Amino acid sequence: MPRAGELPHYPFGFRGDELADALRGFLADAPVTRVVTNGGWPAWLVTGYAAAREALKDPLLSRSRAADPAMPREEKDPPPLTVVGTMHLLRGAGLREEAVKGMGPRQPHVSLERVREIADTLLARMVARGEPADLVADFALPWAAEVTCELLGLPVRDAPELAGWFGLLATGRAMEEHLFDDWTKAMHHFEERMAVIGTDGLLGRLVALNRSSDRPLGHDDLVEIAVFLFLSGLGNPAAFLALCALVLARDHELAARLRREPEALPRALEELYRWSVMLGDSITRVAAAETVVGGVTVRAGELVLISTDAANRDPAVFDHPERLDIDRPPVPHLRFGRGRHFCPAAALNRAQTEEAVRALLDAVPGLRLAVAPDEIRWREDHAVLLPEAVPVRW
Repeated sequence: MPRAGELPHYPFGFRGDELADALRGFLADAPVTRVVTNGGWPAWLVTGYAAAREALKDPLLSRSRAADPAMPREEKDPPPLTVVGTMHLLRGAGLREEAVKGMGPRQPHVSLERVREIADTLLARMVARGEPADLVADFALPWAAEVTCELLGLPVRDAPELAGWFGLLATGRAMEEHLFDDWTKAMHHFEERMAVIGTDGLLGRLVALNRSSDRPLGHDDLVEIAVFLFLSGLGNPAAFLALCALVLARDHELAARLRREPEALPRALEELYRWSVMLGDSITRVAAAETVVGGVTVRAGELVLISTDAANRDPAVFDHPERLDIDRPPVPHLRFGRGRHFCPAAALNRAQTEEAVRALLDAVPGLRLAVAPDEIRWREDHAVLLPEAVPVRW
């Protein structure tokens, strides 16, 4: 087996609209292969669709063990248990059911009408300011921040500041340079907010239930979980909405079709979930015992990195996987995971994003990129892939 220094270094790229060449190569030749992480640890990288499904459902591949400092890891330092073991901690305090309900499609905290209203207001302001505009700074990030504030019960006046917290999703060099200071500021901010949290949002419900729990979470754990829930509501929804906006701004035929056939939008979003490249790192697991993934033996204590981006572009499953085709025969993508770690907010994210994209199609019928497509730059060294900007005119 090659030493860590001889292995290819993962991740391989940070574009959200193009799968890295190395990942395409592994899909063809080695759907389970050895790589080295930012932290210098050897790991198994899973790219193939079948192997990724298998790994995501394998009970011997543990998410929470990634927080153990004795285990191999993606970055120099292990992630907090409150990040990789959120649901495990909430379950122990009897709060998991409330958390899942609060992130589900029938959650009571922010209605789809309100989600659409937030999008409409942001787009109206953007148009009123005049072109060019930036669909990241003017739309995707503030939309995700404001919706998440209302969902969690945070003051909406905090949303403009919190929209700038995408940097908390830093990895690699960016993490080493900025994350400690940024995380400290976030903890301080949320400590203040959690001390006076009301009962209108999910965080207030969790705090109230925690007080009556037989096994309550400590204050610091609750604050860290609050930060993580906010970042989850900011990062992936903002990045996916920005990608949708980029695609619509450069593909006028697709945008026109979705305006003519609004009933096609849910199908188009499912194809965008499949086609998008969202991960600047991976879905991380540590083997609790020896297991087999894609025909490869993974020993206890070894690190497994699952690239759902690559799996969703597997040519063994999807014909011409690089093609964005909203008429593609349906095959379940792996964007929200599989098995016991399936994202509890998947249905909510789908519904909210649909409202935001409908608002964009309605508000800016002449939407087009203000720069050439190859001038779009992407933020490097982040766990979630987001364009630096999507400049547009109309």
